[in-house]
Amino acid sequence: MASTSLSFPVSYTGNVYDIKSFLRDHPGGVGTLEKYKGKSISKVMRAYGHSNSAYHMLGDFKVSDANLTGAVSDRGRIITKDEEELDDKEIAFLEELESRLDWSKPLLSQLHKIAPHYQKWVNSAVYRKCRLFESPLLEGLTFTPWYLVPMFWIPVIIYLMVTEWFSHVYCGDCKSPITEVEFVFHMAIGVLVWTFLEYSLHRWVFHYDPGSSITLIQMHFLIHGMHHKVPFDGLRQVFPPIPALVIASVLFLPIWCTMSYPWIKMAGGLIGYLVYDMIHYYVHHGSPSDGTYLYAMKRYHSNHHFVNHDKAFGISNKLWDHVFKTLVHVKKLGFGLKW
Repeated sequence: MASTSLSFPVSYTGNVYDIKSFLRDHPGGVGTLEKYKGKSISKVMRAYGHSNSAYHMLGDFKVSDANLTGAVSDRGRIITKDEEELDDKEIAFLEELESRLDWSKPLLSQLHKIAPHYQKWVNSAVYRKCRLFESPLLEGLTFTPWYLVPMFWIPVIIYLMVTEWFSHVYCGDCKSPITEVEFVFHMAIGVLVWTFLEYSLHRWVFHYDPGSSITLIQMHFLIHGMHHKVPFDGLRQVFPPIPALVIASVLFLPIWCTMSYPWIKMAGGLIGYLVYDMIHYYVHHGSPSDGTYLYAMKRYHSNHHFVNHDKAFGISNKLWDHVFKTLVHVKKLGFGLKW
């Protein structure tokens, strides 16, 4: 596959799709697609068990109709033998849901149109840009380049570590001295606490079911639903620092009230959070090598997005998925994926 090619056409049920812009974002990597340039992908999509969401997203790359065969549904969907094994009614319903919204306008004010079926809609990803607010100022506040996160949090972490080190370890005549090993131990406890918070927030807060309440649906879409609907938007995959600071302050209260050396543990927890947010961005946009930890986590997180929305909640690690039995065993491949 020539990287300078201006297009990457594939065909599916008689339609032509240009997936050039999607190649590096494809959960299966670039390598699995190279040999299908200019060819049909109908059989291979079935063979690898693509979800309804994958077939739904394919529509975002449609460029033309060619050699149409078979019957056409009321909604314009091609009915062919290639689709006999697919849940065509489900896919057609997803397309109908999508047609209720105008993606050229802010989505947040339109969510009432799909309210009864919000969970089904939000977990059917699309490859588009999403506008939330009419106000350019509010809209701008929803974008966060990944590098702002370490720029904000690394100085905070360093400040906490240095001040606590000189308060409790290298402090001369201090009230509650600890050794270097104890300092590292309290930091490690903070990291462990974060891993539990990472799992808990993702599973029980970010994936709560808002029902048919418009207000709760809008809140959910802002917090996490948007990330599942447009999972390839690189400006909305890390948490904005200021809201994160507010949440961190609230979560710190029980640590302050119940644990010794809370500021040391807070520094450890923030390290855990920073690692989590950077890993989350990388598993969406990075190109880890086969056999590495991040390669395994990229495949694991892709499974959460496109197959098992109710499992695989760990992003930086799988520890609590093991504990709470939400672990997913990703299919082993006989070849390495490349993104």
